[in-house]
Formats: sequence, structure tokens, C-alpha cells
Amino acid sequence: MKRIIITRIWMVILMLMASTMMASADGLFSIVEGIPDGKLKTTMESNVNAMMETINAAANEGAKSLKMSKDIFTSEAAKEIGLMWKSSAMICPPANIKSKCLKTRDGYQVRGIPVDLKEAAEGEARQELTIDFNTLGKISGVSIAMDMHRYDQIMAEKSSDIDYARRQVIVDFVENFRTAYNRKDLKLLTSVYSDKALIITGKVISEKPNSDIDRMTLNNNKVVYIKQTKQEYLRNLSNVFKTTKFINVKFEDIDVVQHPKYDDIYGVTLKQYWHTNRYKDEGYLFLMIDFRDADNPLIQVRTWQPYLNKQGQVITKKEDVYHLGSFRIVR
Repeated sequence: MKRIIITRIWMVILMLMASTMMASADGLFSIVEGIPDGKLKTTMESNVNAMMETINAAANEGAKSLKMSKDIFTSEAAKEIGLMWKSSAMICPPANIKSKCLKTRDGYQVRGIPVDLKEAAEGEARQELTIDFNTLGKISGVSIAMDMHRYDQIMAEKSSDIDYARRQVIVDFVENFRTAYNRKDLKLLTSVYSDKALIITGKVISEKPNSDIDRMTLNNNKVVYIKQTKQEYLRNLSNVFKTTKFINVKFEDIDVVQHPKYDDIYGVTLKQYWHTNRYKDEGYLFLMIDFRDADNPLIQVRTWQPYLNKQGQVITKKEDVYHLGSFRIVR
């Protein structure tokens, strides 16, 4: 009787292994709508599944670098995900992922590919990826995605076809902007800031109670604001990148507004979570993005302010956060 039970257990194990192998062979990712070209659809699905298999194999081997096939990745996309891996190894959890395909200016896009980042703090590991493809179905870009529900809301607020196209670019812009910090991509950050950008950064510093330092008080914390040029900001950021193993930047509550007078100027307000092994804070980030060169939008203004006001209360009113009306535009 004991031998029969053991035999049955092994049969179950073998069946599970076979099922896993079949799932791996058939692929975990599929596109359910948005692309009528069956051959291109198959190519895109195959490339995403190959990417996921490569990531998991590298994670299991404890690889220090990630090598992606030139058959499925453009050189730029391979470099992007390689930088992400250098900052933090990741793994694609087992899941049947069904995604809609979106048309973009340069090709196609799918969203919501789950990954777990090894270096992230507990409770912050699970992220989702946005994957871009060129017109041949090769992966041309990888970034950390915003929440799909908020994405749909932002796109639904369009006022025209041009506004819709710009919002799509803004979402891609914001996701790549965020991911640039995670992968320590100083080259991309250099390219997205205007040479004359206004940059205001802030840092929360713990102080002893009753300190007489004249700074904004957040209970027993102080916030130091620094106005920087693009060159100063990037130089300081470069030092942070060199001395920090992993930077987990997350964006929430993203709001996109078109300027009422200049339709090629947009304001993006969002809540930013900045978390490293040395320092963390929460605050509101405001970006003024200039679309006068539609192919190369630039950040003209970047400001940060704490999630709490000087009384230590959560900021809830939009007028208390930097917005388009906070700055005068001169042309």
C-alpha cells in the first residue's frame, strides 16, 4: 500500500512538471486585442515570453548581468533592461498574462507585465513593466509602468486627437523618467531636462525637538529646499547613483493638465516615493513639460515639496501644490 501511495505521489509530481514545461513552451504572455496582424502578434508574444524566460533563468543562476538576444531586443532596449538588472535583479512570477496592444507613434506597446525586484524593500518588490515594440515586433523599450487604471483615466481626459497623442507621449515620458532613476540612467535624464530648467529639490532631515534652525517644520523633521541648475542637479544625482546600490522611485496620483493659453505646455503633478537603503521620503513632484519640439519634449520646471505641510498635516488641496499657474511663461 505504501509503495502505491509513493508511486501516485511521483505520478502527480511528474504531471505537474510536464504541465509546467508545457506552459513554458506555450508561453505565459498573450495579446488579446489591438493588433490584427497575426504574424506580428505572434512575434511580439514570442519576444515577451523569451524575455521573461531569460530573466528567470538569469535570476536562478544568480547572474550579475543580463544578456538579451539581438533577435528580440533592439540595442537600446537591451541596454535599458541591462541597467535595470545591474541596479536590481528581478524575476517574472508565474502568471498567465493577457494584455491589450496599444498603437504608438513608433510602433506598439503592451502594459502590465509583473516583475519582482530583488533589491526593493519588503512590500515594494512587485512592479509592472511597460514594453514597447518597433514595427517589426522587436522589443524597443522597457520601463516601469504606472497603474493601468490611472493610465486609462489620463487618456480619457483628452480634449482632442492631438491632446490624446501628447498624453500618450507624456505617459511614456513619465514612465521612462521614473525608470531612469531606478536604472541610474544619467544619459536619459540629461536629455529630458532643458538646459535652462528650473529645478527645486528638497530633503527631509530629522532634527531634535525645539531646534532653533529656521526651516520648515514637519513635526520633528526639517525640509531643506535647494534651487539648482541642470548641471548642478545632474552632478549631485551622479554622486547619489555612485554611492547607492538601489533606488526605488514610485509615482502615484498622477495628474496631467494642458496649459489654458499655451497648448504645447503641460503640467504633470504626482506623488513620489523615494526609497534607498540610506534615505527615504514622500513628496509631490511637479513637472512642466514643453512640447514645442514634439519629438523631443523637455522638462522646463521640476519642483519637489513634502507630502506634509509645515504643520505636519497631509497636503490635500491642489492649490497648495505647485502647478502650471505657479509659474509665469514668457515667450
